This record gives sequence, C-alpha cells and structure tokens, in this order.
Amino acid sequence: LLRYDKPVIITGSQIPLYEIRSDGLDNLLSSMMIAAEGQVREVALCFSNKLLRGNRATKLSTSDLNAFYSPNFPNLAEVGTKISYNPMIPKKEVTQPFRVQPLKKIPIGIIKVFPGIQFELFEEIMSESLRGIVLETFGAGNIPGSPDAILPIVKKAGKNGTVLAICSQCPKGSVSLGTYETSAALKQAGAVCAYDMTTEA
Repeated sequence: LLRYDKPVIITGSQIPLYEIRSDGLDNLLSSMMIAAEGQVREVALCFSNKLLRGNRATKLSTSDLNAFYSPNFPNLAEVGTKISYNPMIPKKEVTQPFRVQPLKKIPIGIIKVFPGIQFELFEEIMSESLRGIVLETFGAGNIPGSPDAILPIVKKAGKNGTVLAICSQCPKGSVSLGTYETSAALKQAGAVCAYDMTTEA
C-alpha cells in the first residue's frame, strides 16, 4: 500500500526571493527541513519561524514578516536554533491506500455581515448552481436587525441544496448558534455551524 502520511508544507515570502532582505530563503529552508524530518504528516504552513496547521491558518498582515497566525490552534512547531515540535502532533502512521482528490470548481460565495445589511439584496445569488455560502457573522454567530430578515435566504438556500455555513468575523473563538436570540433563527433554519474554523477553511 502507498501511504499518504507524507507532509505537505506550504511556504512563501513577504519580500521576493531575489531581494537581498528576502524572508523567503529562511522560510524555504525551514520548510524543507521540516518536510524531511517527517514529524508532521499533514498539510501545514511554514512562515516566519512557525509551522501552522494549514486549515487553521489565516493571514494577519500585508507587510509584517510575521504574516500568518493560527488563532484557534497552537503552532505545530517553532523554528529556532532547533525545530521544536508540538507534542500534540499525531504520531500514528496512516496505512490507507493513496487516493488523489481532484480539485473541482465549486461555486461558493461569502457574505460579510455589516450593520444595516439588507439581506434581500443577496437573495438573487441563491441560485441552484451555488453549492455553498459562508456567512461571516458577528461574535458567536449573531446577525444585526431582525433575526427573521435572513430567513428567506436560508430557506431558499436549503431548497436549492446550497450549504449555508456560519463563521465569525472574530479571528479568535467559536460560533455557537442558538446561544443568543439573533442566531437562533439560523440554527432553526438548518444553517451549519462552522465553530472555530477560519473563513478560508
């Protein structure tokens, strides 16, 4: 059996690699060393002396060298004079058959909630071709105004088979649908709670 327990380390730089002050060389060398050591068996992001879980990482700055962080999951490793791995990293070997998962073009939209939002304006995009919507809400899943204002969109999405996932605009913490009255309507209408996942994930 071919094992798919090999690391996939993604990296980059804030300053292009051909520039004298580029951070790219350190990021690249650290990525290669981590991949070769085989301690990490998942998709991860190596940037600015940190190794982050891929689906928990988000970009923090457009200009700082420390550009990414993982608000809801600890770093997988810290890179210094030595590479220190987080003991939480799973050590179990995967022995399932290798399977390639092709990436398909799946129509997904993102709606960022804001004060004064008129949800009826977004009803037109809820077509049968749209497979998913990520709704970025306030706090633990709250929406402004009347909780019933978004129900027509949620119901139309459900009728079309479109998944409506609720995440938070807060980088840290988790969505908890139904905790407050303003998110109870979403829960009752069948929206999916994204908990502490990033919008990218």
